[in-house]
Amino acid sequence: MKNKWVVGVVLALLIVGGVAVAYRLTRPAVGDGEASGSRIRATFLAYEIQPETAAMIKTGTPLYDETGKKCFMITSVKMTAAREAGADAAGVLHTVEHPFLKDVVITAESVDRRVAWAYIYGRDKILAGANVAIYGDNWKVWTRILTVEAIQ
Repeated sequence: MKNKWVVGVVLALLIVGGVAVAYRLTRPAVGDGEASGSRIRATFLAYEIQPETAAMIKTGTPLYDETGKKCFMITSVKMTAAREAGADAAGVLHTVEHPFLKDVVITAESVDRRVAWAYIYGRDKILAGANVAIYGDNWKVWTRILTVEAIQ
């Protein structure tokens, strides 16, 4: 009878240990532990946003992921009038400036080192062409990632 309890406990420990190892192997590396050694610089395009929100995006402020973890520091902000397609009287399409919406190009450098092939940003990966939400201290904008490059 005592042997059945011992065997049951040993099997339970093996199962829990196997689940823990599988969990550890399938999770991406975060931070310095298993990183490749370099940080990244990413350029985000926040398009057609309100001027009040655009004015809150400042150089030197942090960007956070959806969990509130600081991931990037803004190094450059370029604001222009948003461009939109418009047709003239003859039906020819032209791009025209929007009367009040803004396009903002945000360049930011990562705080942590990047994982082997992609920088983990909450549940997303920072990859050129992807769309992600970025969060400041009191603002949130939906962006498209224009460029990603490794820096030292």
